[in-house]
Amino acid sequence: MNIPNLLLVSSNQSSDVDVQSHSIRLDGFSAYYGKNCIVSDINLKLPIKGVTCLVGPSGAGKSTILRWLNRINEETESASFSGTVKVLGRDIMSGYPDVTELRRRVGMVFQQPCVFPCSIYDNILMGLRTQKLSKAQARDIVEHGLKLASLWDEVSNRLEGRADSLSLGQQQRLCLARALVLEPDVLLLDEPTASIDPISSHAIEELVISLGRKISIVMVTHNIGQAKRISDHVVFLCDGKIVEQGTRAHMFSPRCSAKTKTYITEDFCDC
Repeated sequence: MNIPNLLLVSSNQSSDVDVQSHSIRLDGFSAYYGKNCIVSDINLKLPIKGVTCLVGPSGAGKSTILRWLNRINEETESASFSGTVKVLGRDIMSGYPDVTELRRRVGMVFQQPCVFPCSIYDNILMGLRTQKLSKAQARDIVEHGLKLASLWDEVSNRLEGRADSLSLGQQQRLCLARALVLEPDVLLLDEPTASIDPISSHAIEELVISLGRKISIVMVTHNIGQAKRISDHVVFLCDGKIVEQGTRAHMFSPRCSAKTKTYITEDFCDC
């Protein structure tokens, strides 16, 4: 078994990625909690590579969209959706009868770090438990993941220490490393820097920019400056609908709509 090359697109990508021009496609997508419609009639196509930032006020539906892209919302009893959602060319329901495959190919990191109550070392390898790795292979994977997340120098001398003893910023970078060793084709990030220190935030931004050259990243952020720094594409949502979407150059220029300009410059939505 080869050691994953974490700086490249996954070597085990299926051919369906190669023949698709979009990593994610939503057609007429609406999402509900019970009878409450959270997002309505969303049409969205995201490229195979690049960083797409979802921006907009709280309650706009950004995280709801994100949580359906790898079926995390499926675990919420009242959650449902209508319309079509395709990930890597396949319907997220019928195309992935084994949700584990979908979640391996579509990694996710949440706003609050979610580490397991075990060692830093074991956290990194959690998603590879079923694979038969030699000790040398496992050690190399852990080192690669932690280096990619700019965490190796800080924790290399305490890999057997508990993950929950790390600072929040370190825990978040650990979560990123854990997701990346699975070599996902798509990475979903739900405000990953919202509650962490500036050093960790900068490291994550640099990592996102680098990874965006190889895979598709979809990131929710309320930080407009951050979206301007790291995005290739921006989708502005308000009240459950897309107000405008486009390249970073368009969305942060005088050519954007008046509503977009108001939100971007004043952090205020008058939709």
